[in-house]
Amino acid sequence: MFIDSKDMSVHRRHFVYGGAAAFSAIVAALLGGSKPARAETYGPNEGQELAPGVRAVELGKGDAIIPSYKTVSLVDLVFQPQSNLPSGSMPNAMVCHILEGEVTVVQDGKEFQAKKNHVWTCAEGTQEGARNEGNAVAVMRITKMLTA
Repeated sequence: MFIDSKDMSVHRRHFVYGGAAAFSAIVAALLGGSKPARAETYGPNEGQELAPGVRAVELGKGDAIIPSYKTVSLVDLVFQPQSNLPSGSMPNAMVCHILEGEVTVVQDGKEFQAKKNHVWTCAEGTQEGARNEGNAVAVMRITKMLTA
């Protein structure tokens, strides 16, 4: 307890611990709970189909203050299990992040596994493709750096 029933004095250690716990609860409530952020779940027909089993869901677009870029765009690529996005030339610079699942990426002929929370970049003109060889949906969030 915070107060000793014999002499009614406050125990500083308990007060600090209790205050810290209360503060944590308030912060968690303000931030929407204590659960970690999770990727959006999408329906099988949501967004635009790029290849069989691979869909692009546009999330938003805004002005950029980064030199050389006018706007940024945020897109989720949703890979169904065993789907493949063939290699193509990147039309602009991008930052990619795996939110859920895992994909195999082939970038300029080099292959790597991109697991949950892996982050990488592509330059304009980079040749890149990706495939989901697993049994779970994979979500790749892309920040497109646009010059126009």
